Amino acid sequence: MVAMAKNNPFLPAKTINKTEDYQPFYNSKAYLKQKVGSLTYFKDQIPELRKIAEKVGYQDFNQFIKHRKLWHNFDRKIPISYLTAIGVELEVLEFTIELDQNDYQKALKVPRYPKSYIIQTRPIPLARRLPDNISEDKAIELVKRKAIIENISCVINYPSLKKIFIDTDGSVLPAYYQPEIKIKGKYIVPSKINGYESNISL
Repeated sequence: MVAMAKNNPFLPAKTINKTEDYQPFYNSKAYLKQKVGSLTYFKDQIPELRKIAEKVGYQDFNQFIKHRKLWHNFDRKIPISYLTAIGVELEVLEFTIELDQNDYQKALKVPRYPKSYIIQTRPIPLARRLPDNISEDKAIELVKRKAIIENISCVINYPSLKKIFIDTDGSVLPAYYQPEIKIKGKYIVPSKINGYESNISL
């Protein structure tokens, strides 16, 4: 692994002092960016991009460009043929995923002070603000009481990091979103990093 690090001059180790500092797939995105530079392209680059699109099996160039952005953001399964075409080595990519997972574990250790919780209403969830500077443990206890008294299901959400589900009986179930990849056939499949959309209600 030391030898790998020497051949892997990515960004400096990311400092994570607060939850907002964490970015999923940070190191892996940097590796892919190293291989292609900016995803914005000029007219004289189109012939080369078309060649890559054809290697990956795309006849529709615009669809290739659209999917390419999603691949580089790890929001869609990535054809291994595309990674090969731009010079990505799977062994190095697996190493950058390890770096991403280290960042994730660092982020989990940072004290968290949630600003709101979400009531799981339909069709649109509602968010209620929490007291300023409340710790996660105290926030969970507060939301548990409300969930039981008001017979509501709630979520304390840290986008891209974790969710804490609190049911009507006060039970608490955390869900974690560690960045991972799996090789499935001809694709690299990134883990889904969930967010949460809601309306704010004071």
